Amino acid sequence: MTLIEEDITSIQLVERRPSMPKRVITDDSQIESAPTTANNTPTLSRTNSNAHLAGSSTGVEFSLPPVDGGFNAWIVLISGFIIEGMVWGYPFSYSVYQQHYMKQPEFANASVTELAIVGTLSTAVAYIGGFLVGLLGGRFSLKSMMYAGSLLMVVGLVAASFATQAWHLMLTQGFVFGLGGSFAYNSLMMFIPMYFFKYRGIATGVIFAGAGVFGLISPQLIDISLRTIDWRWTLRVVALFCLVLCLGSSFIIRPRYSPDAAARNRSTLNLKDFGFITSKRFLVMAGAVLFQGIGFFVPNLFIQLYYSAYALYIGTSEQTSTIILSILNAASIFGQLALGHVCDRYGYSMSIIISSGVASLSVFFLWGFAGNSFALLMTFVVIYGTFGSGFTSSFPSIVSDIAGTEYRKPILINGVFMLLRGIGNVVGNPIGSLILTSASRVSEAAGWHDMTYFVGSALIVSTICGTVRRFMPTRSS
Repeated sequence: MTLIEEDITSIQLVERRPSMPKRVITDDSQIESAPTTANNTPTLSRTNSNAHLAGSSTGVEFSLPPVDGGFNAWIVLISGFIIEGMVWGYPFSYSVYQQHYMKQPEFANASVTELAIVGTLSTAVAYIGGFLVGLLGGRFSLKSMMYAGSLLMVVGLVAASFATQAWHLMLTQGFVFGLGGSFAYNSLMMFIPMYFFKYRGIATGVIFAGAGVFGLISPQLIDISLRTIDWRWTLRVVALFCLVLCLGSSFIIRPRYSPDAAARNRSTLNLKDFGFITSKRFLVMAGAVLFQGIGFFVPNLFIQLYYSAYALYIGTSEQTSTIILSILNAASIFGQLALGHVCDRYGYSMSIIISSGVASLSVFFLWGFAGNSFALLMTFVVIYGTFGSGFTSSFPSIVSDIAGTEYRKPILINGVFMLLRGIGNVVGNPIGSLILTSASRVSEAAGWHDMTYFVGSALIVSTICGTVRRFMPTRSS
């Protein structure tokens, strides 16, 4: 959306939203005259766009915070970075929790798969729950859903600290924490297109880099805490941090505009609201998101859940697992920023092509031929972490392109995309595990090779979808 389109959209919002701040202009000299084109159509300057909208015919000026800069935009970046880190970066440390849980008498009868479900739920529910947030977006304000999500995350962690069976962890640290994260994260995502236009991709990359930073430091800190104060108090301390960071971020963030209460109460969903599902843009991008989700999460789960067998296979120590995990998460920081810049400069379709394309090549030619080479494995981790994780930096631009100027659609479209990515997570991981364990021995090379074929093929399909979108007509054509 261009600045002029944003200004036009803001004027339309003013007509529908009486709650928007406004002040009456009593002096005609205060009204900034806008230049006109050859057909006498007024144009809007960046200064006028960023600061205010002046209506000379009505004598009313509607103030909006600036875009691509300003205090409120910086608050969105900071709050988004923190929430992204807690919702996605912190769960990356679950493999450390799992190794500790397996040694506890409370979970002596729990299988590795049962404990692994806890970590899978925390991420899968966070994705799939985005669709629920989209459905509720017309009824509740973004901030209220962020408050609810932050509190649910805290409740989930505190309740998990009292668990005595594996299913208690699934319900609390898995489902409740994931659901809370979904409400906080998906509501936050709607602030990005409000405040960023020209630099939307790079702003998204900065926010998503929070997952990499938190994912880099969390495994180390959680490991130290588990060995020092045990798992119950570790969960309670993390819950306290979550309360301060996530709830605090939800409090200080401000929407650039919001519907008035009466309009929100009238918001009901019908089939017409889902009309975007039949658009070619949505169908193509839905394929890219789904297949990227099917392939992307398998290597991450593989490193976290099967590292013991893999360490035996390549001849490295168990301690290396934490290093590999930290490097994978650290690589995503650069990937989010770099592909966010690509998204701004060349469009989200090019960002998707580079992300899924390079990730698929790294799977086929690095992971597939790693064998017992630790150097090749580390090279794969860096390249895959950089390019694979950068895929999500294009999400806000994709959503805005499909939604157009429909102000109610972005949160719903984002929810559908998150649902598809969550389905990819839930479908891809079991298939990957089945492929791996179908070999006669879990350490047999055939199992790993077959998994690379599956992951690489799914990412290639995502690349093809991005290429198709690249050559589709633009909205203006």
